[in-house]
Amino acid sequence: MSDSVRAIAIEALTHFDVCASGRHVEIGFMDHGGKPGRLYVSHDSLGALLPSLAAALQGAAGASVGPAGAPCAHALLHWRLDHDQDDPDHHVIVLRLTAGNAVEVAFRLPARVASALGQALLTDCAPHASTPARLVCTNH
Repeated sequence: MSDSVRAIAIEALTHFDVCASGRHVEIGFMDHGGKPGRLYVSHDSLGALLPSLAAALQGAAGASVGPAGAPCAHALLHWRLDHDQDDPDHHVIVLRLTAGNAVEVAFRLPARVASALGQALLTDCAPHASTPARLVCTNH
């Protein structure tokens, strides 16, 4: 095995498939030269990579701006509320948001923060929650 690193310039992602074993994900892509390629990523490696990709996406979104300098907003494809499995008393909910590009993020919301968010959505006014929500990784 060589110590040199091979860079892969990906122009477009073409597909995502879970391998039959369930232990790997196949990510298809097209390089800048139009040549197709595939990456095989283990489930564990993909789980470690997802938070980094989310942070990179957030950094890229922060660097891009829309009209009048406003941050670019992505279309919301789907949202879901779940009880936090680590909270048997149901004082924490998990808010899952899926963007149009299939990126999913999840937030743990203590009851007080969830209530403030619900009220803000009802009144069209965004209060500042005193308790920050914690970002968690989710599996697809």
